[in-house]
Amino acid sequence: MSIVVSLNDAVVTFLLVAARIAGMVVTAPVLASSWIPRLSKVGVVLILSGALAATLPPTAFANLLELGLGMILEFAVGLLMGLVLAIFLSAFSMAGQLVTYQLGVGLAVAANPGLLSAGSFLAEWQSLIATLVFVGSGGLELTVEALRASFVALPLAHGGMPADALSFVVGLFQTCLEITLLVAAPLLATGLVVDLAVGVLARAVPQLNAYLLALPVNFGVSLLVLAATLPFLFGILPTVWQHAFEALSHLLALWEGRP
Repeated sequence: MSIVVSLNDAVVTFLLVAARIAGMVVTAPVLASSWIPRLSKVGVVLILSGALAATLPPTAFANLLELGLGMILEFAVGLLMGLVLAIFLSAFSMAGQLVTYQLGVGLAVAANPGLLSAGSFLAEWQSLIATLVFVGSGGLELTVEALRASFVALPLAHGGMPADALSFVVGLFQTCLEITLLVAAPLLATGLVVDLAVGVLARAVPQLNAYLLALPVNFGVSLLVLAATLPFLFGILPTVWQHAFEALSHLLALWEGRP
């Protein structure tokens, strides 16, 4: 009889761990991308769940209702962890989208597999660069390490989630906006200068069609500025992802009860 109870406890532990990992797979960069087949995502969840569940003490629930509620809560925990990283990735997509509207080509949209949405070509380009740097700098390995650490900071069947952790994640949206403005600032300033120059030229030469002149000039100059600022973008990306994982570590510290 003791063997059956132990086996059931092990299964419960596996299900709870899988629920937390599944929540993170839904939102975390790369893992949530649509270019990864669903069966591969399921395989990742099962493999990681088996590896991590073996290191945790068995967990028991009195009935299936408690188990279901526990899995929902664990899924929300993983969802929140992945959302922290996804917020930083979305900053680059937002910057590209902002510049695209400023260029006047906002209607040219393309699918964005990284964020499971449709965005402009520039938003797709910048989010792809951010994703490549994320993978190249060991982001996937750090994500798995953060998952492992989360079971120490917030054990299974913990029964709740600290309210200050939710407010901390909400506060990260301000950081996301600051990164968006930082990345988009050179191209926005370029567009403003070009628009002002064309406006002055149109004022001096009334016969000139300012709109037809501004669109290609603005677009061409902005592409040149984008190419010139690529080293700057690659320079700040590792720092941004470092701040992202520092934010995730701070979230785990809040869960663990540390300031």
